[in-house]
Amino acid sequence: MPATRSVFSPTRGHENRETFMKPNARWVILLVGAVICGRAGAAEETDVSGKLLLLAAASTSEAVDEIRAAFVRLHPGVTVRTSYGASSTLAQQINVGAEADLFLSASSEWADFLSKKDLVQQRRDLLSNQLVIVVPADATVAIQGPKDLSQAAIRRLALADPSSVPAGKYAKQALTALGLWSQLERKVAGAADVRQALRFVETGAADAGIVYATDAAASRAVRVAAKIDPKLSQPIRYPLVLVKRGVERPAAVALYEFFSSPEAGAVFRRHGFVVLPPPDPTQP
Repeated sequence: MPATRSVFSPTRGHENRETFMKPNARWVILLVGAVICGRAGAAEETDVSGKLLLLAAASTSEAVDEIRAAFVRLHPGVTVRTSYGASSTLAQQINVGAEADLFLSASSEWADFLSKKDLVQQRRDLLSNQLVIVVPADATVAIQGPKDLSQAAIRRLALADPSSVPAGKYAKQALTALGLWSQLERKVAGAADVRQALRFVETGAADAGIVYATDAAASRAVRVAAKIDPKLSQPIRYPLVLVKRGVERPAAVALYEFFSSPEAGAVFRRHGFVVLPPPDPTQP
């Protein structure tokens, strides 16, 4: 019986070794890539630092202060300065060169204004609110609805400037829809923003005022006499804007996203805001 010979093929052996090694090589490449991505992610995280400027509607001040503090605790390398006021004034400041990174407006109108100036990188409708009629906490005047503002006991009615400030414009729209504006216009004490309108009522400089429900909730010196039907004005929306200069600053982008986080939403709800759902990515 002839001896069995072992046949060795160098070429075949080489092919087998290649076939065996290729998957391992792929895993090595993937692992190296993952490590590089992880390091890049860590580097990106360390980039969340620097000084930011956030301009926000006066009605959001307490809530935004809390959210800012929570964000800074997560990112100790970030300093967030805030400036509160009428959305109209803040938008104009951005338009003339204020170095703001984000803008939280109480009206879509002023976010649209900045969009037309090509100053907006991103925006989303973040919040909603409601108008209420407030009187001093110790007032005895009976007000059950907007029509009662016509009575002689209401000599001064505090509104944020109805020509430009969102809260005042919403109030004027509601009173006009009810056919009351022509009667009440002469009583109006115009304020620079909604918080100043609230202070007019708190101090007795006005007998009543129309402010946001969240403003009334922030004050112990006034009480809500009546709510105003939301259908009487255009929808109250608070768009959050990432200004174009902010897009190149990782900290600004991170803060923009943080405002839509569950933690920020809980703060806004606690202060009486309605938190709007995020936009549906499937919709155009």
